[in-house]
Amino acid sequence: MLLTNGSKIFDLKTLLIRIFYLTTLFCGTANGKQVTPRVFYIDAISGKDSNTGHAVTAAWKTLDRVNAAVFYPGDQILFKSGQSWIGQLNPKGNGQLKKPILIGKYGYGKKPSIAGNGVANGTLYFHNQQYWEVSDLEITNYDAKEQQGQELSAWENGNHTTYVLPILPRQLVNKNKPKYGIYVTAEDVGEVSHLYFKNLEVHGVNGYINQADELSKENGGIVFKVLGSEKPTYFNGILIDSCHIHDVDRTGILLVSSPWSKRTLLTNTNWVPSLNIVLRRNKLSKTGANALVVRVAKNPIIEYNLFDRCAIKGSGNAGFSFNTDNALWQYNECRFTKANVDDRDAGGIDSDYKTKHTVLQYNYVHDNDYGMLVTGGPNNFNDSTIVRYNIFENDGKFAHPTHKKCVIRVSGSATNTQVYNNVIFLGADQIDTKVVSHEVWKTSPDGTVYRNNIFYNLSTNAYCDYEESTNNYFDTNLYFGNPIKNILFDANGIYRDPLFVNNQKGVQKYHLRLGSPAFGTGHIIKNNGGRDFYGNLVDRDKAPNIGVYNGALK
Repeated sequence: MLLTNGSKIFDLKTLLIRIFYLTTLFCGTANGKQVTPRVFYIDAISGKDSNTGHAVTAAWKTLDRVNAAVFYPGDQILFKSGQSWIGQLNPKGNGQLKKPILIGKYGYGKKPSIAGNGVANGTLYFHNQQYWEVSDLEITNYDAKEQQGQELSAWENGNHTTYVLPILPRQLVNKNKPKYGIYVTAEDVGEVSHLYFKNLEVHGVNGYINQADELSKENGGIVFKVLGSEKPTYFNGILIDSCHIHDVDRTGILLVSSPWSKRTLLTNTNWVPSLNIVLRRNKLSKTGANALVVRVAKNPIIEYNLFDRCAIKGSGNAGFSFNTDNALWQYNECRFTKANVDDRDAGGIDSDYKTKHTVLQYNYVHDNDYGMLVTGGPNNFNDSTIVRYNIFENDGKFAHPTHKKCVIRVSGSATNTQVYNNVIFLGADQIDTKVVSHEVWKTSPDGTVYRNNIFYNLSTNAYCDYEESTNNYFDTNLYFGNPIKNILFDANGIYRDPLFVNNQKGVQKYHLRLGSPAFGTGHIIKNNGGRDFYGNLVDRDKAPNIGVYNGALK
């Protein structure tokens, strides 16, 4: 039944819910102010929206009931385990420092599931809200109509099939609507604080993919976006921890797109970065293109994540930071990133342009169609990226029809890049791989230094190409295996077997045995991070080992 008042139409059910909410709200308050944080239970089977919601036996039933309420600091919204809802969760209100509002589950069993079924603005949506923590939910946003009625499970199985095809796939362009599993926006409000997402499964988002449209990057699994034009706005305190994000188009995690992003290498004209961003212990797999993108941020930390089989439908490195200061990528594993036709980005990690002082350390980057990238872009900048104590293993494996695959690529106006104490391992099944590729992108890299690295090459026809780059320098590296064509002269280079341990697999095989020529023969680097790949100390005043292992010989 609808009640009409002039041009406005009111849903009677929604109106009654709001009236009932106000009644229950003020029954639990004094003079309109909340006294005690409340717990609300949501039960899709046994609940009723006419209940108080304050007990398991008096649970609410629907998302509409939750969305009609306003929540206050310390409140909890708990969905019953093993149950499912369809629609959008858009709770109102704000928590406060030390009293966030919590969304989670109660009971035992599978995570509660919320299916957006193609809803606009995300299955979970926050706008200008802060101090929220969300955990233990399964979130999808799949529109079967855009896939000719195909069920979600079949669509996800098709993503796996796309990945395992032994051919170079064409980049997908679809006409799907932009979609989000979780969508968080901030508009003309200044600082927006404390938005935490933990132990979520976000998947089944058949969003918009079109490499020619930059905006297509801004939809997918979890997306944060700054809007507006009046008041500089930014996020302060974003945590995404222990989430599994898979089968999402186009991007797994994106934060933060912002209109306050203009700057040069030397001036911050209109640059208002988001702060205290931590992306930790997540698994990202079968993303349409990029798995993780960080933009317009200061000191973001991306660590202990697994990037697995990403970029299966469109161009994209597994993860990249863009327009950031001091981005820290560490302890991540990036594997099986897929190249597409006309794809220049199919590596593990990318220090992209408009960045300063990015650090890539302690990462295991292996079996990707490309390896890693440092780029200053066309006529922009990327200054002082450090790539240290990483293992690059069997990267650059897929033959590309228009250009060669590569392990380490530095392009555009990247300056003062340091690449030291890494292991670059090429297997016997690799052919015609660029080990180091410096590329022109309107401008060329300058001042790239390679030190204390181990180049272990079992491949055929490996080579380097520096194009028009300037001031490249190789010093105190160790080279073993088949010759790498066109590698620059290294006056202090060592050309011997590093004597890796031979009874280990995975990353453990890069320890050093007794008699290793890499032991204690590296170049001293003062600001070296203090530890090696395995956590051993690295003295700032003592010659380190060459490679990623600085411990005792085995």
